[in-house]
Amino acid sequence: MEVSTADLAEVLGVSERRIQQLAGAGVLRRQSHGEWVLPESVQAFLEYRVQSEIKRLTKGSVTGADRLKEIKARREELKLAREERELVPLVDAIFAMDQVAGAIALEVNNVPARFSRDLDERDRLQAEIDDVLKTVANRIQKCGAALRADLDADPPDDEDDA
Repeated sequence: MEVSTADLAEVLGVSERRIQQLAGAGVLRRQSHGEWVLPESVQAFLEYRVQSEIKRLTKGSVTGADRLKEIKARREELKLAREERELVPLVDAIFAMDQVAGAIALEVNNVPARFSRDLDERDRLQAEIDDVLKTVANRIQKCGAALRADLDADPPDDEDDA
């Protein structure tokens, strides 16, 4: 799946300028002008971040070797969790949400035509459907932003339900 520089920057949570810098440093590889292979780019970026963190933690530190072992063990745990399908990459989760929402929108938008032949009635029903779909789209956008920011996608309400 190829994506634009802007889309890749959004998925990785960095600026387009940073994407260009990483490409210049050989971390990321362009497929063609302004196009990037998403899975390959995400993996390269994650590897770069892990290596950067390892360098940062081991620089001049006596306990750096222990921390390096912890990081490597954690990386193996995450790799195993992904292989066992207990861990889903963020980009895949957001893509799945978008796919489901798109399928729902497509089907729901056909309801007014099946519901009535009266054009005024169809328009009234379509306006209600549009409001619901807008609410769903906003919720998906908030969840995606929360996940990208490493926050809870569905925080508990402050009010007591009891």
